[in-house]
Amino acid sequence: METKEIDDKTLDEFVFNSNKSHFMQTSAWKDVSKNRGYIPHCLGLYENNNLKATALMLEKKIGPYSTYYCPRGFICDYSDKELLKNVIETLKTYTKKNHGLYFKINPDIIIAKLDGDANRIETYDTFGLIDFFKENGGNFRGFTTKFTESSAPRFTFRVDVSQSEEDLFKNLHNTTKKILKDKNPYEVTITKNEEGALDDFYKVMKETSLRKKMFVESYDYFKNFYENLKNKNEADIYVASINSNRLKEIFNNKLAAVDKEIDTVNQRPDGPKKENKLKDLAQKRNKILKIKGEVDELKEERIVLSSIITAKFKDKVWTIHGGNSDQLLFLNANYELYYHILLDSKKEGYTTVDFYGSEGKVDKDSQIYGIYLFKLRFGGDFVEFVGEFDFVTRPLANKIISNLLKARRRILYHRSLKGN
Repeated sequence: METKEIDDKTLDEFVFNSNKSHFMQTSAWKDVSKNRGYIPHCLGLYENNNLKATALMLEKKIGPYSTYYCPRGFICDYSDKELLKNVIETLKTYTKKNHGLYFKINPDIIIAKLDGDANRIETYDTFGLIDFFKENGGNFRGFTTKFTESSAPRFTFRVDVSQSEEDLFKNLHNTTKKILKDKNPYEVTITKNEEGALDDFYKVMKETSLRKKMFVESYDYFKNFYENLKNKNEADIYVASINSNRLKEIFNNKLAAVDKEIDTVNQRPDGPKKENKLKDLAQKRNKILKIKGEVDELKEERIVLSSIITAKFKDKVWTIHGGNSDQLLFLNANYELYYHILLDSKKEGYTTVDFYGSEGKVDKDSQIYGIYLFKLRFGGDFVEFVGEFDFVTRPLANKIISNLLKARRRILYHRSLKGN
């Protein structure tokens, strides 16, 4: 096969027309990656002047050498094993020729469907690709289950939004149905790509990171991500907010309605039924008062509750980054927001919404268990990807540099413990 650098149009058209398309193999992701310090290479692999595969390869310099990463790619017909073998060999040659230690892939190929406890309930023919990649020189990272064990998640939840809206709701978890059945009683407003949306998004991302004690990227990171994808209509920012004055009015009305009901019940003859009803109403009133106390303390008129940046390409939407405010969590605005995204994606003609990643086995005491449960409750398929493979082209140099980098990380870690 012949390898050529190709232009953005050629790359994007090939990826779009492939049945294994992914936004991380497009020219928009090339632009995102370039601003993150990678050297991107848009490669076309040709046979007899016919374009058979593409690969967005992200180069990272390490001294005189480089590593290459092909996120969620490369793009070709994975069912054609002869072609697949030729693509691998061609990329090996390209990597070695350009001083590469290895190239890494983690294709967007599903090998199994799982139940809610991450047990495989159905495996697909694509499972055999693991052995195929290994037989052709790929070092398999293994059946990893944690986010930290690979460059991209090996598991995700995918919701089929090509189904009817009625079926979409029917397939939701009962918890989600209960939250959504009242049709937005607190009048949460959801907007898309409005002015100031990125600022709103970053505000709740910072709140989320502090609450969960998790790392959050810089504002410029998200700006680069959003703007480069948005330039090619491959991203949206959704923001869920509420008008605090209207919310105060809603709870004033709720309290007044309960007080009126209490007055009505007090007019009834004494007896067990009256006593039990008044007890129930008193509990209801106390609950309203507790929430009303939080609502009455709100200072700003507009409160941003939840926000998500999505990526989109061809027939899929991915919910990539998202966060929630510390305020008014009882409103469950994140449920309203995610369901809105499902419906909006359906309306725009997409067929799948990918919740972009989950861990495999998730313990109940895990920091991310709540996120896992949340994604599970939207009725999507819990699926497993084929995983991550490194095709090493300079074994000795790669081993030496890997050991040096590990030693450096250990030194930095021990220094951090000593406070140096």
